[in-house]
Amino acid sequence: MIKYEIPEMLKDHEDLIKRTLRYSNEISFKREETNPGESKLGGCPYLKNIKDYPMDEAGEPMLFIAQINLADLENLDELPEKGLLQFYVVNEEMFGLESPVLVKYIEDFEENEEPLIRTNPYENEEYKMNLPYSHSGKMYFKTREMPMSSSLDLFHETFKNELSEVEYEKLSEDCYSCDSRIGGYPYFVQNDYIGFDESDFLLLQLDIEDECGIMFGDAGNCVFSIPKDALKNKDFSKVVYDWQCC
Repeated sequence: MIKYEIPEMLKDHEDLIKRTLRYSNEISFKREETNPGESKLGGCPYLKNIKDYPMDEAGEPMLFIAQINLADLENLDELPEKGLLQFYVVNEEMFGLESPVLVKYIEDFEENEEPLIRTNPYENEEYKMNLPYSHSGKMYFKTREMPMSSSLDLFHETFKNELSEVEYEKLSEDCYSCDSRIGGYPYFVQNDYIGFDESDFLLLQLDIEDECGIMFGDAGNCVFSIPKDALKNKDFSKVVYDWQCC
């Protein structure tokens, strides 16, 4: 666990800052082969039958972005204790920004991997053209305690009138919450168009990364969030997706 250390000049506001702390599982990546049930970026999702692979409204295969094995995560009580989360977007140059996305929850999955599909059945050159990463890979997680992201509208509402201008600037710099993660708070390159607040949960953020070459547009990242009440009911139809770039 990586604990958050409040800067000395902000100690007078320690209680206020601590009230915003959330746990985050920070993601690192390795270009490694993955098994069907592992947490991964791209590659082949857990798939028993090719007919189960998601299609978009036009009948074309969606881009498989990532898969999370929930058993790999720590300190994220809002999530189910077990199962897989799979993230898909429409395969086009805007990474499905204005189209429906799919977050698929598989609560029970086969431990015996022998009958499973091991290669993405649609991963040809045309499929790869719009991938927001250059290499697939395995995910690794590290738990972090993090304060509210300074890119949120909620950050401004929470701290602007409570801190001096110098203190506010210092905290804003300290709460620059880029990098890939599950849980905690998202980072928006431009603006918080989705209005992320206390009632929302960050399902996945993928940020610029060198090992697997992640990048959305020009130095951009993506965010998948969900209302906590929908997450409690395992209703992943309520997921909100956004990506932004410079």
